[in-house]
Amino acid sequence: MITSKDVRNKRFEKAAFGYKQEEIDEFLSQLEAELDEMERERTEANSKIQILADKVREYMKDEDAIKDAILTVQKQKHEIINDANAQAEKILADAQAKADELEDEAVRQHAVAMEKNRAEIAKEQESLIEARRQVSDFKKSLFDMYKTHLEMISTMPEYYEDEETAEEIAVAVASEDE
Repeated sequence: MITSKDVRNKRFEKAAFGYKQEEIDEFLSQLEAELDEMERERTEANSKIQILADKVREYMKDEDAIKDAILTVQKQKHEIINDANAQAEKILADAQAKADELEDEAVRQHAVAMEKNRAEIAKEQESLIEARRQVSDFKKSLFDMYKTHLEMISTMPEYYEDEETAEEIAVAVASEDE
């Protein structure tokens, strides 16, 4: 590649009937200036390209870091979800166990209360049977007593002529009752 320095240092031999030296020098000066400008632009472009390449590399590193961060966050999300699901299952299992335990305790207490009630009912039924028996015995003895009194009354004469005979009968009846 020809540089502006090459153009500046280039010397032509003089020949008769050749080109005008001033036009050649002027053209070479223009060419040198344009080559200098192109070299400066190329240097600037290369500098910009280098800056952009550095930025691209930096962005690529950032992209890799972002990808890693996203993967880490996704893993953490899955772990958190799995932990939350495990905790939820444990809470549900604990709650179910507690509910089963409470239900078992309630059933046991109910069975105890039912047995106690059955025992009280049986006791009360026995008391009722005893009370009925006592009532029946009392009724029978009362009927027997009335029967005895009725028999005594029916054996009594209708009329007593004296009061002594009436008193004797009353004493006799009283002594039989004892």
